[in-house]
Amino acid sequence: MPSKKPTIRQADIVRAFAERLRGTRQARSMTQRDLATKADVTFSYISRLEAGGAAPGIDLLERLAKALGVGITELLPMPAMPATAAMRRDQVKGLFEVVLPKAGQETLAMLEVLLARLAESPTVSR
Repeated sequence: MPSKKPTIRQADIVRAFAERLRGTRQARSMTQRDLATKADVTFSYISRLEAGGAAPGIDLLERLAKALGVGITELLPMPAMPATAAMRRDQVKGLFEVVLPKAGQETLAMLEVLLARLAESPTVSR
């Protein structure tokens, strides 16, 4: 009797990618077959990707994004949120340190409005 092929458990990021791929495709009212044709890949491979049974290479990720009319980063899962408020503050501070030096007038104006509203909000803990 032949031995059963072992089941490979994909990493959480593969399952998260599968969900984003499926959601993005469905939001554009595309079938798996439509996406497969536009991305020049087989229908069965799209099915495996959306089921979390396979992970795409960078070149396929680019073709999928183009076929869906989105940026590559829109298909990638968001990083896990930091566990503590202090860790979140550090992450936000780091993002500001990256964004502020490059920010133009429009970005600075948006940030100023957002931060002013947050500062006035009674829900902001002090």
